[in-house]
Amino acid sequence: MLSFRSRIEKNDPQVIRQIAESTGFFDEQDVHITVEIAENLLNKKDSNHKFLFADYMNQTVAYVCYGEVPDAKEGTYEIYWLSTLNEYRGLGIGRNLINRLITKLRKKGAGKIYLKTDSKDQYAPTRRFYERCGFKLQAVLPGYYDDNDGCCIYALDLKEKDVWGFYPEQYGAAE
Repeated sequence: MLSFRSRIEKNDPQVIRQIAESTGFFDEQDVHITVEIAENLLNKKDSNHKFLFADYMNQTVAYVCYGEVPDAKEGTYEIYWLSTLNEYRGLGIGRNLINRLITKLRKKGAGKIYLKTDSKDQYAPTRRFYERCGFKLQAVLPGYYDDNDGCCIYALDLKEKDVWGFYPEQYGAAE
């Protein structure tokens, strides 16, 4: 059974490293930063970032790291990293995690969620995943990550109806 938790636990930094490294999408710097954020949260040295974890059969198999954007309109959030343990990818866990995050942020009165991802072909499945979750491409910044790798910026308006014409609260998404 899939369950979710927001509370960070002692072994989560190592679990985050394992999950991120399993995907082949994150470089060592991204992995290090995400692990450091988790360690800082454990040591109460960070209040700007949050995690939401997906656990399956007592094993953490996915996480999303997010936070409210400090220099943007109140209620504007950014997803910094989302990752699913490679052997669990394609099973709907990431989608469930995003739905749970959307529901959580809507309850807090959030208005928008932004995220950034690479424009390289390797990231085409990632971009399709976010688009299937309702995110819309807002901009592409050429040469952002590297000469041949731009930054795709996506947004999800939490006040809009979803693709089926319902507000997710109406049918209990992610609950």
